[in-house]
Amino acid sequence: MFGAVDYASGQVLFQMSARKGEDAFMAFLDHLAQELPADEPVVVVLDNAGYHKSHALRERWRHSADRLQPFFLPAYSPELNLIERLWRYLKDKLACHRWWNDLARLQQATETLLAGLEVHFHATDGPAFRLVHNFCASA
Repeated sequence: MFGAVDYASGQVLFQMSARKGEDAFMAFLDHLAQELPADEPVVVVLDNAGYHKSHALRERWRHSADRLQPFFLPAYSPELNLIERLWRYLKDKLACHRWWNDLARLQQATETLLAGLEVHFHATDGPAFRLVHNFCASA
């Protein structure tokens, strides 16, 4: 699972992949470039996963510097990466006291939850995570 949050709109952008790695991450970057407005540069906040800094990705960052700008967080500092809060929320909703014996159903439930979610990390007038659609009714 690769994911990003558009801080302006609260939209959660995500893409599932059978494996994580350089190729899957590049496909996710293509997905981001398609989904976000083309007239504005995008800052992509990243941890220090090896595939974020591979040779091919470094070339990709150079070629798309006017569109996608990487911002690498310090190593071993998940508390600085706000997307980690979204992953914790997702795990709490889908995995807390629950056993999934069907991977396809888990993937569908994950997609349903993420598609119906708005995330506002710096919201002062309500919860950070808001369900746009009723997940309980669709699960």
